[in-house]
Amino acid sequence: MRLIGLLLALLAVGWLVMTQLQSTPTPSLSAEDDAGTAVQAPRNAEELKAFEDQVNRLSDQQNAKTREALEQIQ
Repeated sequence: MRLIGLLLALLAVGWLVMTQLQSTPTPSLSAEDDAGTAVQAPRNAEELKAFEDQVNRLSDQQNAKTREALEQIQ
């Protein structure tokens, strides 16, 4: 009886693994900067520095737009 339970549990785990491996990958999130180039989230450690630079650049561009809008209001 214990062996049957173990086999059923193994079957369930195998089925779950197969469905996860066959599922389509989730789409990557991206944003675009003013130049229209897509900013992709890093997939490994080497891409992290470039991603940080792109995010900082996007943040600086947005801050500049906000400052200009505030100056026009005042």
